[in-house]
Amino acid sequence: MRKFNLIFMLILTLFIVVGLVGVFINDTDPFTNLNDLPEIESMNRAPGYSTMMTVASIVENEISEDAILDLQVSPTGEEEHVSLKLLSKDILTEENLLRETYPILLQSSEVEKITSITVSWNLDEKLTVMSLTLDKSDLEHIMLENYSTIPSIAENYYKHESMD
Repeated sequence: MRKFNLIFMLILTLFIVVGLVGVFINDTDPFTNLNDLPEIESMNRAPGYSTMMTVASIVENEISEDAILDLQVSPTGEEEHVSLKLLSKDILTEENLLRETYPILLQSSEVEKITSITVSWNLDEKLTVMSLTLDKSDLEHIMLENYSTIPSIAENYYKHESMD
């Protein structure tokens, strides 16, 4: 029985050593070639995907990643409509929400494929406190405006009656 334990421990040690040597000798990182996967390539070529990722990074840089409740891009030919639902955690005033919306609209206006954008601010999943829609011509002139003029240039503008 003692001989069996000795042989078993020797074989187990040999497997551990061979495994460690194989791990340390192999210098290729398994995560470096993720962009070569067919799923990732097809996702990058999908209509609206690059616009969606661009808008998501804009929101992440301006507010936070946690602020996005829903982000949808509806491509039709060369045109793309962006629908963005954001979660508001700050003080809910019209001025604060417009201030946070303005840089998102300003940077989104530089994305060429966006023909219209709808930004909705929600208190939770179901309660919308403010919503606005801008088309391509409004987005092109957004840099000439400031945040307080957004309600007057928006095609559709809604604010909850509690924000009056």
